[in-house]
Amino acid sequence: MSLGYTAMKFDPFGIAWRKWDKKDLDLAFDIIQSVRDAVGPYVDLAIETHERLSTTTAIEFGKRLEAIRPMWYEDPVPHYDMRAMTEVARRVDIPIGTGESLSSKQQFVVLMRDGEIDVVTMEPLHVGGMLGSKKIADLVDAHNGVVCPHSAQGPVCTLVGLQLAACTTNHYIQEYFDQFNVGWQKDLLTWTPKLVDGYLPIPNTPGLGADLNLDVIRAHPYHDHTGMNMWQEGWHFRREGE
Repeated sequence: MSLGYTAMKFDPFGIAWRKWDKKDLDLAFDIIQSVRDAVGPYVDLAIETHERLSTTTAIEFGKRLEAIRPMWYEDPVPHYDMRAMTEVARRVDIPIGTGESLSSKQQFVVLMRDGEIDVVTMEPLHVGGMLGSKKIADLVDAHNGVVCPHSAQGPVCTLVGLQLAACTTNHYIQEYFDQFNVGWQKDLLTWTPKLVDGYLPIPNTPGLGADLNLDVIRAHPYHDHTGMNMWQEGWHFRREGE
């Protein structure tokens, strides 16, 4: 909070999958409760689940979360089972966030048609960039929902999200990890937004608001070992160079 953040999103579930021992569920809840106790009642908490839960487990745990008052409960069940996602949303009294793994307008129509989903976390890279994201935001708006663009792919995605925020009335909040990137990633762009009192500035220059530093990109070529294995113990700890 001392860095200026007014909201936090985290996954407290380790490497568990579908059906868990009660002690594992208790541990996950204790982690969330400890964070709530530390930051107080008015800092928003989004609870990330990474599609780990069965429908019954998601409902059981979601009911426990009601006392925490999270801003949303993210992807409690697999994204492709929209019937299960809707059932969880119907059975728990907290907002459900989902959508980062969907890729077409038609999928979002199915997601929103029952009126149970509150927060849509579409990934601009999956849905056609700025234009596709804006169309989906309008669709969500028509169903009385809000959007929080997914942004775990680097600082360019952050700029896309900020441009969407500037022109989207139902833009809720912007996901933002850039401050915690390794050093060279912070130099990928000629300009990066700085968080001040919980807010990021909207770029005011042409295009997305910054240019790529090609020398930095050339110095760090792509390789296929950069993925995050969320089934490996300690996956949530950042390691040097990742």
